[in-house]
Amino acid sequence: MEELITVIINVYNGEKFIRKCLDSVINQTYKNLEILIINDGSTDNTLKICESFNDERIRIITQRNMWISLARNVGIENANGEYIFFVDSDDFIQRDIIEYLYNLCKNNNTKMSVCMPLAIYDYNIKVKQQQEIIKIVSGKDFLKEILLSKNFTGNVWNKLAKKEIFQKYKFEDRIISDVAVIYKMVMDLDRIAYSNQIKYYYLRHQSSITGKNHEERTIDLYRAVFERYNYIKAIYPDFIENEIGLMLMIIYCYTKDGDKLHEFLKEQNAINNYRKLFSFKVLVATISHKEKLKISLFFINPQLYRYIARKYNSLKYKYFM
Repeated sequence: MEELITVIINVYNGEKFIRKCLDSVINQTYKNLEILIINDGSTDNTLKICESFNDERIRIITQRNMWISLARNVGIENANGEYIFFVDSDDFIQRDIIEYLYNLCKNNNTKMSVCMPLAIYDYNIKVKQQQEIIKIVSGKDFLKEILLSKNFTGNVWNKLAKKEIFQKYKFEDRIISDVAVIYKMVMDLDRIAYSNQIKYYYLRHQSSITGKNHEERTIDLYRAVFERYNYIKAIYPDFIENEIGLMLMIIYCYTKDGDKLHEFLKEQNAINNYRKLFSFKVLVATISHKEKLKISLFFINPQLYRYIARKYNSLKYKYFM
């Protein structure tokens, strides 16, 4: 008999997107699901839309607004499944994603499986899958992917994992949710099944958190990555990807707008910390030439790098302007 899997959907004022999200979950090829909706204090028609779905697998918990981190913990605490899968309310999933990830876990004796997400800007998409490649990697090797910010590996929503993993590492009460905890989860695992197949669709839009230039979010992101750096450093002191991960975050934060943010980075001695991290080992690490160029240019002249990066991003994200 198929094991019960809990799909957790945290939603706050998601009336524009929740129907598409729920349709994609309800129509999964894997049927033994518990669909747990955490209605996090919505004030629009979100609850009414969720209640309109006639599916006995759906369970709705309505609460005061607690923000996504604590709302995710509510989902974990109330989950009955052997496995947990998160879906953000403004995203949607391919109809076989849960069956696919479950089989990856069972066939490869892993407690976590991961697929590729795709960032999209609307629902009119055509996806051409690459030839399937499945890798069984150690937690430490997967950690490298997270530290180098590859393929959304630091996010929670493209992963199926045993409930016990989420129970051990609860989400922290902070703006940044995934980054502050996912690395601890994977470091605890001997084996992770990792596929290149695109199964999760991550919708970028102006009203999403990541679509906003939010100083508090960026400041918390920096803090979370700095905490991650120290945590990993204590366990793997010579892990060069850890150094690179922090350097890339300093670069990212420095190119963002905001007087409060830049005052914070100044207080944190971010540029000086960056220069201390820079070494020959970074330049010979297994990263792309583009990343090496970025890291080198920022080391030489942070102001020039910021100018170039902002010009590039203004063209790349013209959709949002």
